[in-house]
Amino acid sequence: MEPGPDTIRSITHDMRNLLTAVRGHAELALRGMSPEDPVREDVAHCVIVTAAVFDLVDQLDGSDGSTTLVAVNLDSSVNAMRRLLDALLPPSIEMRLAPDSEGAYVAISKLRIERIVLNLALNARDAMVDGGLLTVTTRRGPDDTAQVIVSDTGPGFSDEALEHLFELGFTTKRERGGSGQGLSALAIFVDGAGGTIDVDSVAGEGAAITVTLPLADLDAPVGIGAAMLAEEADDAEAIKATEATEATETADAIVDAESTDDTSDPASDEESVPAD
Repeated sequence: MEPGPDTIRSITHDMRNLLTAVRGHAELALRGMSPEDPVREDVAHCVIVTAAVFDLVDQLDGSDGSTTLVAVNLDSSVNAMRRLLDALLPPSIEMRLAPDSEGAYVAISKLRIERIVLNLALNARDAMVDGGLLTVTTRRGPDDTAQVIVSDTGPGFSDEALEHLFELGFTTKRERGGSGQGLSALAIFVDGAGGTIDVDSVAGEGAAITVTLPLADLDAPVGIGAAMLAEEADDAEAIKATEATEATETADAIVDAESTDDTSDPASDEESVPAD
């Protein structure tokens, strides 16, 4: 028998609670690590993986960014990624983060903004094997849009690579284990949000990839996937601290629940009621 919508929502609700706990503790650990810590990149990848799983969970119950109206502050979302990006870049690569979209709110989920920036930043990192400069900027675009631009000083793309860049299975780093799925997935959900991707590159002179996203209608009702609402403060650090605190409380609640289950009647495990 196939699970009904209520069952799926209950399961995904519990999965989000668990993922929030994992991500929150990973981010707290990352903040306490020095740049030289040998496991820093591993912890950063835990954050990346939880973002990807969150996206899959959203698709299970239909609340992903392509179907739920969201309003996310682009500059704050990109700024909040500074520590994560720092952890993923080697000392040979300098990073410049310069959000300047004048407080624009875009109609896509915060998790997908993270995946856009991370995907492009990691591709740029892998291209700059001898080091270089990675720049992540935002700006207002034409016709009620905002843009994220990720540029690097690596070798750039060949004409052949530019022709197939967003095709599923195509990769410029096959010998290093590239799957060719990252950019194709990025293209799908950017297109689903009504956005576009443009690539400016000359072989041997680096590359700049611009993702253009529609501005959110702040007068419309905002869906449950919103990361930041129009009336909320733009202090990204305060928001991140709040998220981390909530994640810790969620983790404590899970531990308490598990302790209670150990002493309860096994029959009580047959029904799970998600917390509000």
